[in-house]
Amino acid sequence: MPTNKIAPIFPASTSAATLWLLHGDLVSEARLASLAASLGQSERKRYGRFLRPQRAREFLLGRMLLRHAVQTMLGIAASDIIVTEREGNAPLLEFPAPYTSSDFHFSLSHSHGWIGCLASTVCAVGLDIENKAHARDVDQLSAAAFDEADQQWLMRLEMARRQVGFYRLWNNREALYKLRGNRTITTDLRSCDTGWNCFHVDYPRLHIGVCVAQELQSFELVELAELNPVG
Repeated sequence: MPTNKIAPIFPASTSAATLWLLHGDLVSEARLASLAASLGQSERKRYGRFLRPQRAREFLLGRMLLRHAVQTMLGIAASDIIVTEREGNAPLLEFPAPYTSSDFHFSLSHSHGWIGCLASTVCAVGLDIENKAHARDVDQLSAAAFDEADQQWLMRLEMARRQVGFYRLWNNREALYKLRGNRTITTDLRSCDTGWNCFHVDYPRLHIGVCVAQELQSFELVELAELNPVG
């Protein structure tokens, strides 16, 4: 599977967390049909309920990207990965012995054709991506989403820097929300409550926010050029 591998942001011998990115609009309809055949029962039900083709595409590729992450990090064949959809929650994973899904942490995000999957075997994670090609009205959104202190901070920024500042806040808030939803009963989030383990990832086509339940020794980003049918 061709990849565009970015140098680790936190250099180390192995990655504590890896972020895979895929530009889903480049995946052909024929490839989508092939990938859809790999969905599990509950995934197929949810996939069939999407009314917008773009949203259905993002869902399908997100589930395939998740399988790719499991295969790459744990060496489990895709056919042995059971994915069960849960209303209002991230999907539930089941692995064959001796692997346990509680040792695999992930977060999915999508934005206007782009799909991201952040995964770690170290700690709970949260991810948010936003497509830079689809700019938002940051003043209007910040008034609706941020408190007065954050709004004042943004308004003090020069216009050229305000959008970047907005997405730094937006990404990290969304990623932290997902992290809290992905945590287990044993996850220590004291440092995340201060934002200590939330950071922004510089990337040409996306605004990316990452939050993790503990400090990472390393972080790696990999953009996939394509996504092959899983086996």
